[in-house]
Order: sequence, then structure tokens, then C-alpha cells
Amino acid sequence: MQLFWTIWAGVVVGLLLLASLIEINGARSGFLGANGFILFTSAYLTVFSSPVLFIITWVVRDFLTALMVWGVGAAVYAALFMGMVKVIERMTRKAS
Repeated sequence: MQLFWTIWAGVVVGLLLLASLIEINGARSGFLGANGFILFTSAYLTVFSSPVLFIITWVVRDFLTALMVWGVGAAVYAALFMGMVKVIERMTRKAS
């Protein structure tokens, strides 16, 4: 189970990092239009993948463990997401 949680967390963080790099590159290039679209989409993909994490953890372990893993994962992702938004904002502000 630990391996599954680690792989899921790694994929989620990798997706967030990739989306952030795309956003930073686009902001530095001076694109106009849907600013933040890729980052926002990565958040949606994470939200839609979280039921899979919850169900597999529930089946393999128990409901309480699934609830704790899902809650901690959501809190950590929210903190990472807001941190990346602030990093992107600082990096693009300096680039202008």
C-alpha cells in the first residue's frame, strides 16, 4: 500500500510541477489568453483521480485509513498548489 500511495503522490506532484513549468514558460513568453489554464487543469485531474486513491485504500485497508489518506493528500496538494501559484507569480513578476 505504501508503494501505491508513493506512486500516486509522485504522479500528482509531477503533474503539478510540469503544469507549473508550462505556465512559467508561457508567462515569460508573454502569452495572452487563458493564463493559468494548464495549472487549473492539473488540479482538476488530481481531484478526479482522488476517488481512485480513496476506493483502493478503502478496499485494501479500511474506511478510516482511506479517509485520513484522502484528507491529508488533499491538504498537502492544496498547500503545494498555492505554493506553486505564489512561485509562478514571483518568477513572472521578476521576468517582466
